[in-house]
Amino acid sequence: MRTSETSQTLARVLFELATLAGTVDAVDADLASVVKAVRGHVDLHQALTDTSLPAEKKRDIMRDLFGESVAPETLAIVTLMVERGMTDSLGDLARVFGETAEAERGIVVAEVTTAIELDDALRAKLTKQISDAVGRPVNLRERVDGSIIGGIRINVTGRVLDGTVTSQLQGVRQALTTARQGGEA
Repeated sequence: MRTSETSQTLARVLFELATLAGTVDAVDADLASVVKAVRGHVDLHQALTDTSLPAEKKRDIMRDLFGESVAPETLAIVTLMVERGMTDSLGDLARVFGETAEAERGIVVAEVTTAIELDDALRAKLTKQISDAVGRPVNLRERVDGSIIGGIRINVTGRVLDGTVTSQLQGVRQALTTARQGGEA
């Protein structure tokens, strides 16, 4: 099984365990904190990816760091991944788990791209408007892309609403290049 397939399988197993335990939200938060800790601490990342370090030692590290702060099912799956040399796939596990949880709850994901970061008021307004439009709860996945100059691009349920300055300029450019030239009477 490839790493991405393994991450997907483990995320699904973890989701099922968390559903049975009633800890889906806690596990989602746990995964985010584990990924942040592993990515944010060079020494920890190096220790967990060190092939010369025995699996038992890695298990002890995971238990010492996260044993009291994360759900038991979270600890079991992330420790298994670390022991199997899949430390760098923990982010994939967290992403797939989150996507699975959203899909199971009927939450729509709206990918929003802006030139600058959204403030809380605009984020809340946008979430409400998209939720009202699709008739389901919405989670925003935000991305900042300075190349769009200004405006916003929203990708939700397979539809793209592009109100970026870049797309508007491309439309004007296209209209000017295909416009008939006139002037002689």
